[in-house]
Amino acid sequence: ARRLVFERQRSRGRPAPADLHEVTAAEAQELFPPLARVHGAIYSRGGARVDGRLLNRALHAAAEARGLVVQRGGVERLVIEGGAVRGVVVDGETVASDAVAIAGGAWSEAFAAQLGVTIPVAPQRGQIIHLGLRGADTGRWPVVSAFHHHYLVAWPDSRVVAGATRETGSGFAPQTTAAGVREVLSEALRVAPGLAPAEVREIRVGLRPLTSDTLPVLGPVPGVAGVFLVTGHGPSGLTLGPYSAKLVAGQMLGKTPETDLSAFSVARFGSPPR
Repeated sequence: ARRLVFERQRSRGRPAPADLHEVTAAEAQELFPPLARVHGAIYSRGGARVDGRLLNRALHAAAEARGLVVQRGGVERLVIEGGAVRGVVVDGETVASDAVAIAGGAWSEAFAAQLGVTIPVAPQRGQIIHLGLRGADTGRWPVVSAFHHHYLVAWPDSRVVAGATRETGSGFAPQTTAAGVREVLSEALRVAPGLAPAEVREIRVGLRPLTSDTLPVLGPVPGVAGVFLVTGHGPSGLTLGPYSAKLVAGQMLGKTPETDLSAFSVARFGSPPR
């Protein structure tokens, strides 16, 4: 199993985690009591978890403390003159700017026609279920992954989060579905049957921005000076989004990013047919 993890990481061009330990079936159940009887498992002490809502609030508060001004409204179009952006039209009013970042999530494609580029970003629905285990001390339980996109994440308040569906082709329909709930619960109970008595506390659903090649779109838009894209992270937005934003914000300020972003340019998709 340990070799499988290393081979998988190597095939993805990533270094394998340094702190990996093989554990027995009994040790795995001791770490995560609801777990099914398994042949064995790999345990990493270097893993971590993050609450997306709290992270978002923290980033927002930190940015406002450094001068961020938030204006909420519906963006109608970009103002482009002489091959360069001059601002955006928000609820009928023009907000002047010589640099604009489009971080429109699953709706980013709406700007493609005006920019003259192809932005193949479409919504992928994801459904996540929060389970409550009354009286269980879940705070020290590790994240559980069964080598695919489903996972179990325990939190200190006797809560285990089971996720998540990846419903490509869902369209703009952010609603809970019977099929999605069945998928998440079936996989959660297959991996950890001890969760069967848990109460369903909450079901969350959202739309991920997924590109046609599953890679994000980052950096300047060719042919329109001052417009930048930060979108298409799919299911990795929570972890990659802040770093991507840092790199592209640097580009907007005229800095060379510490990571080469050329492979993520929107230019890879070509121009739309005319």
